[in-house]
Amino acid sequence: MSVVQEKKQVKPNVSRVILERLKVLDDLPRFPNALMKLEQMLSSDKELHLEDVAALVAQDPRLTAGIIGAVNSARYSPGYHITNIEEAVQRLGTQDVRMMAHAINYQSAVKTKPPFSEKDFMRHAMLSAFIAQALAKAVHFDQGEAFLCGLMHDIGAYLLAIESRDKYKQVMLDSLGEAAFLVPAEQSVFGTNHAVLGGRLLQQWRFPKEVVMGVAMHHAPHSAPEEFQNYAYLTYLAEQGAFVGGLTNGIVTHKGEVPTDILLNGLEYFGITLEHYNELVLNAVELAKESNLI
Repeated sequence: MSVVQEKKQVKPNVSRVILERLKVLDDLPRFPNALMKLEQMLSSDKELHLEDVAALVAQDPRLTAGIIGAVNSARYSPGYHITNIEEAVQRLGTQDVRMMAHAINYQSAVKTKPPFSEKDFMRHAMLSAFIAQALAKAVHFDQGEAFLCGLMHDIGAYLLAIESRDKYKQVMLDSLGEAAFLVPAEQSVFGTNHAVLGGRLLQQWRFPKEVVMGVAMHHAPHSAPEEFQNYAYLTYLAEQGAFVGGLTNGIVTHKGEVPTDILLNGLEYFGITLEHYNELVLNAVELAKESNLI
């Protein structure tokens, strides 16, 4: 083996190095024990009881308050004010408790302010999650996993931004505010991009493989392993839907021709018409508003 080959072989993975450094600095987003245990509970083969889910959520006061707030929103309100977590979980059901818990945690998971609009970033993530859920319902996918794909699709951008504010400002300059230029700009400046980095973090958090690969490959769904192309395309469609719905992610927006070739390929992949897609996006916007998340 030549010296050059040996150096290539031991070259560290950029995404892994960034995550390890952020972990040492205690700058990674928070993923509370209660939420991790909820994921483990939902992925196990054991019979699930709502009282067990409620008891688990109750371990985290922040999640408890958020869930109770969600159940009293226009989307779920039974017409009277719910004040205890047991009744809230009963009203929402396991699937919506899972989605709402992740959405609530994501809104307060970041510790360090990034060099872009955090408010726009969060609203874009929330709307993407609701669009992903709507798409999943239309094509008979797991709505919870789809919701997580939409919610987490840009988390890697936040990680890169707190890794180096100056470098990410350069990314923002290089990308010219255009979504199509963001990944190449990140790759040039950091040696990795937000999709790959986000997927690696979700892998560390032991998210389902569908969510990990959906996030990691959402900017190149055609290049994803065949068994994960569905979630990669779905995540891309969710992100683009948020742009169509009028919400920038605080970093870039879509300025080119709409719909993009990738979007059309995704719609063809699922057998969804452009008209149906636009209708799903509009309905998701209303649902997100009713849930007080955008």
